[in-house]
Amino acid sequence: MSDDRIESHEERLYVLRDKAAREGFTVPDEALEYIAEKYAMATTLKGALINVAAYAARRGLTVDRAMAALVLDGVRAEVSVPEAQVPATDDASPETDVLEPIETVYEPHATDAYDEEPFVADDSDGTAEEHPFVPITDTLFAPPAAVTPAPVATPELAPQPAPEPVFEPAFEPELPPFVSASAPEPIWESEAAPEPAPEPAPEPVAPPIPQPAAAERAEVWFAPMRSVKKESLVKRVGKLLKHAGLAAAIEDGDLVAIKLHFGEEGNTGFVHPVFLREVVRRVRKHGGKPFLTDSNTLYRGKRANAVDHVTCAVRNGFSFATVNAPVIIADGLTGTDGVDVPISGFKHFESVRIGAAAVLADAMVVVSHVKGHEATGFGGAMKNVGMGLGTRAAKQRMHSDLKPQVTAEKCTACKRCVKSCPVEAIHIVDKVAVIDYELCYGCGECVAACPYGAIGIQWKTEPEAIQEKIVEHCAGALAGKEGKVIYLSFVTNVSPDCDCWSFSDASVVADIGVLASTDLVAIDQAAYDLVVGAKGLPGSRGEGLSEGSDKFREITGIDGTVAIRYAEQVGLGTRSYELKTIE
Repeated sequence: MSDDRIESHEERLYVLRDKAAREGFTVPDEALEYIAEKYAMATTLKGALINVAAYAARRGLTVDRAMAALVLDGVRAEVSVPEAQVPATDDASPETDVLEPIETVYEPHATDAYDEEPFVADDSDGTAEEHPFVPITDTLFAPPAAVTPAPVATPELAPQPAPEPVFEPAFEPELPPFVSASAPEPIWESEAAPEPAPEPAPEPVAPPIPQPAAAERAEVWFAPMRSVKKESLVKRVGKLLKHAGLAAAIEDGDLVAIKLHFGEEGNTGFVHPVFLREVVRRVRKHGGKPFLTDSNTLYRGKRANAVDHVTCAVRNGFSFATVNAPVIIADGLTGTDGVDVPISGFKHFESVRIGAAAVLADAMVVVSHVKGHEATGFGGAMKNVGMGLGTRAAKQRMHSDLKPQVTAEKCTACKRCVKSCPVEAIHIVDKVAVIDYELCYGCGECVAACPYGAIGIQWKTEPEAIQEKIVEHCAGALAGKEGKVIYLSFVTNVSPDCDCWSFSDASVVADIGVLASTDLVAIDQAAYDLVVGAKGLPGSRGEGLSEGSDKFREITGIDGTVAIRYAEQVGLGTRSYELKTIE
């Protein structure tokens, strides 16, 4: 499938009509005309058509030009969308189970106090609000206060005697100034060249990216490792899901993707299946149909195709017998089963290819293991969604700016890099590893494989590019799921490397706890801050790192906050959050 632009309007219509005929879609010419006017690449045209047709089919609406505008641009006034249903309370007996925020906010090195929450053996189902589809535009990426279509009935919180402490980012790296939303398109400026000429805008011209509202703070719920009530962490994970709003995110009959990392065979840092069983139980209780999912890997290993991937998942404890849900690989048998999702207003892509099972799911629970990463510095919810749900081709596009470089003086010709390379681009010549850059696509596996630090990363453009590309794939993966995604992040076993490796190094800090939120950016910022606020553990790669030091940057040499900052800029969430502790 070519990524070349199609200049002829008639040829674009031909591509759309051919795709509609193949898929059995009934789409009038006015809607096809709208899509053809908006996009110019074959993959993007087809992805836009699928999004419009799928949305109409799920909602029982008629496809027309206004429908295409709703799906692709967020234009709501021209289309009648079913009225939101006000959710019922999360329990048949409000007196026995009231969702109240705990007054004490977790602060590192402070003594925590906890309010009692009545124990309820089983919660009754809540009725979820119907969330209208929102496309990948400035409407989707506006902050929560701006995109809420109608007020949602939630339990009233009792007035607090004093405002809760607010967590702002632990540190504020320098960030190039961002052009206001009044500019015709987003422009990033450089300190060396304060007023560079903007690059030619790709067609179609993306709408300007909205600035996040500084006043809006996201809720991030936190269950610390210490249990004053001596209550299981598994049960408290269930409470986190409840407080974060799982009942409102799932409608009866929803297909719910539970996105996780199954861990490479031999790795022990991934989230344990016992926690996934609790997630599955909660999803089923609210009427959802859960399945565990991840997409195939780009590198050699035990998860590069669906057969090996499922086998690895079972060996690591993820099976129907252990978690009560099937394992479905998002991008199919060989990593080619994906959907091209159009996105607008970003720096690198106008469409991204996401695993089909994740795109077609109605809702999603993202279960992430917080850790370091050799190419991005930090791995949290964003990397789990963006890199994790991209097809193998998408992963290659994300890695395309990264190239490894060998320091000959450090190389011992151990051949570990040779064995790790998925495209056989590395050979030993005169007892030194040599990389063929014609074959190398920048997956970075050799960087982590080298035990002597002889292979480092060089960048074709800027080191920030891979993190920005991950964020843009997050945008595609979340398309159409506004209000339908819950994030659950485990700040435990914080290893310095990705779980894609067949080993797990010692955790760089002590286990901290688990976080839950509906805000992708806030949960990653909170996780980052908690690790920064912890002390490095003796005997680990974090040894000697003090409280307040950036463990991820100190260990990997990479600023892992690039993705968090970029995601806030493009409206995927906010870095400003309130950390609410539950017991």
